[in-house]
This record gives sequence, structure tokens and C-alpha cells, in this order.
Amino acid sequence: MVEGLTASGFFRWICLSVAKPVNYRVVSIFIAFIILFGILSVFIDSITVLLFIASVIIELARLLKFDPVPLIIAVIFAANTGGAATMSGDPPNIIIGTTFGLTFSDFITHKGLIALAGLVLTLIFFLFVYLSILLPEKNQKELYTAEKYSEPREAISNLPSELPLMW
Repeated sequence: MVEGLTASGFFRWICLSVAKPVNYRVVSIFIAFIILFGILSVFIDSITVLLFIASVIIELARLLKFDPVPLIIAVIFAANTGGAATMSGDPPNIIIGTTFGLTFSDFITHKGLIALAGLVLTLIFFLFVYLSILLPEKNQKELYTAEKYSEPREAISNLPSELPLMW
């Protein structure tokens, strides 16, 4: 599935869709990805999120020429933290919830605020640890601009001909 989505340009589309609103700044992308995929893992199994996001981060790192390792590590922590908020976020949560007879609402009520606080702490921690690595060098004058990169909709390369291009 990941290979098929990569061939169609889906991951490049996600990369550009996240990077464009933050003007292709690596630190802003770092923050956006941590928040986005921390929240996404609340609703989707965090392991599934990580399989998809690793490809997205590598694609974006190639495009913007930055080291993807700090962002991948930070997103792993964010996805695990976000996944702890609900029963659907992580497989152990399903076991815990069903064992104690908790509903989805009960689970998020009791663990949601803790997971949100953990996500904020994760963001602060990884910004503190990796900020010097993520900031561009002082001698690098080139700024990323929207004109330099293609539009997100142009990233889709294998769109079926019978579907209209809506974005």
C-alpha cells in the first residue's frame, strides 16, 4: 500500500500540503508534523501512522535538503503519545479498555488530557533538543519560497482519468 501511494505521488502531495502553509521552513514543518501526526494517531493506530509518515518525512527531507532523522524520531514519540489518548490509538489500549469495560468516551475522558499534555511536552522537548540542528546555517542565504516548489496538486502523478482534480 505504501509503495502504491508513493508511486501515485500521494506522499509528495502531503509533504507539499503541509510545507506550503508554513513557507517551507524546516522548524515550522517540524512543529506542524509533530502536532498533525500526534493528533492523527488519536484516531488511527499509531503504528499505521508511523508507516505512512516515515515515507512522507523522507520525501520532504529530500525536497528541502534536511536530515530526516530528528523529525522521524520526534514524530514517533508524538504518535505514541497521541495514540495513548484513545482505545483505537494503540493495541494495548484496546486490551485495557475492554478488560475494564471502558467505552471509547470513558477512555478519552480519562486519558485525553494526559495525552495532550504529553504531546505538548514532546513538542517542547524535541524543539529544545533539535532546534540547533533544524535551523539553517547562517551562511545559507537561500530561503524557501512557494515559487521554488510545485503546487501540492501537481504532485499526484497517477490520478485516474475518470476522477476530476478537485484540489
